[in-house]
Amino acid sequence: MIRTKYLILFILLLISCKDQVNTLFKFDPRSIVANEISLSDIADEITYIPLDKCFQIGLIYNFRIIKNSIYLSAKDIGILEFNREGKNVRKIGNIGRGPGEYTYCFDFTVDDNRETFYVMDQRNVKVYSKTGNFLRNVSLKDYGDNIASFELIDSKIIIYFMLQYGDPKYDWIVLDTLGNLITEKKRIIPEFKTNWLIQGGTYKFENMVTYWNPFTDTAFSVSPDLTYKASFIISPGEHRFPKIKFDSFEQFRQYLNIEQIFETNRFLILRYYYKKPTIALIDKKTRKSFLSFLEVENGNNIRPDYIGGFINDIDGGSMFQPGGASARQESYFVENGREYIIGLIEPYKIKTCVASNEFKNSLPKYPEKKKELEKLANSLKETDNPVLMMVRLKK
Repeated sequence: MIRTKYLILFILLLISCKDQVNTLFKFDPRSIVANEISLSDIADEITYIPLDKCFQIGLIYNFRIIKNSIYLSAKDIGILEFNREGKNVRKIGNIGRGPGEYTYCFDFTVDDNRETFYVMDQRNVKVYSKTGNFLRNVSLKDYGDNIASFELIDSKIIIYFMLQYGDPKYDWIVLDTLGNLITEKKRIIPEFKTNWLIQGGTYKFENMVTYWNPFTDTAFSVSPDLTYKASFIISPGEHRFPKIKFDSFEQFRQYLNIEQIFETNRFLILRYYYKKPTIALIDKKTRKSFLSFLEVENGNNIRPDYIGGFINDIDGGSMFQPGGASARQESYFVENGREYIIGLIEPYKIKTCVASNEFKNSLPKYPEKKKELEKLANSLKETDNPVLMMVRLKK
């Protein structure tokens, strides 16, 4: 009798797990429907913040808005902090090979509870105080090379690995802020090799960290108690990267390359390349999809500069791209109960747009915002640093 009860419970558990997988959203770029959407359909305000020229900023790797500060990591400069008016406050650490310096700053995050900064630097995480002073080094040499991404959750460091390089033993590990191992998730898929830097990524939503990998089908969300669950599915098929080496960039471009994913209360938002560069908004409740196709303006194959985005009918200005030209950004934040999506735009694009006949003849939803944008464009020089666009979503 007892065995029968356990068998029934086991069967119910299997059915429950299967039902959960079947109800997960499955993203498939081959079948997604290209409905149209404008900014005013989802947002009610745009704010522009020009970043001052204390440093001449070129390539930006990453940026975040946390509380009253804007943080970004810039090539050959390092990590900069700006206030919400765009004025530079300080530089966090320095690029170099000396004590307390970082060689790279492609990826960084901020512990807003302890007001400390974490910078990924090859096989180390460098930790800095809120004033930019070096605190300590967290070594990752015992866990493997080729870190794909990292994030903080409740002052714990989650490290994700690129499975195609260096034969990593883990999908991810969790460390405390001193570098002690808390838990780990062993890799499941067999070892393989490829020769392209496609690394997946992470995003935070509602105090959970979600991670996707270009060679697996399920994106997982990790909770503060370090339990995890399936979040959504990236559909398998011939559009996914095979576990082989590629001979050419043309061959590489045949497959789905997801550059960025993040969530809002209403949407799952993906930025990817499949046949053409695309931004997709997926309504999480209705599953209805809205697409914006981008074009490559200039740049190299690795970091092209895309033009296009969602039609800006709020002030008639430039189309909006979450993240901006470089897609691996933290493009979402919440403030005072309101959600925001952010991106970066070059000043010359704002000036070109405002000078166009299309802008002059436009009838945006908020005419007063059009006048404010004209004033901003006249105050900018084409060589100024990028301008942050903050789009406030409707409630």
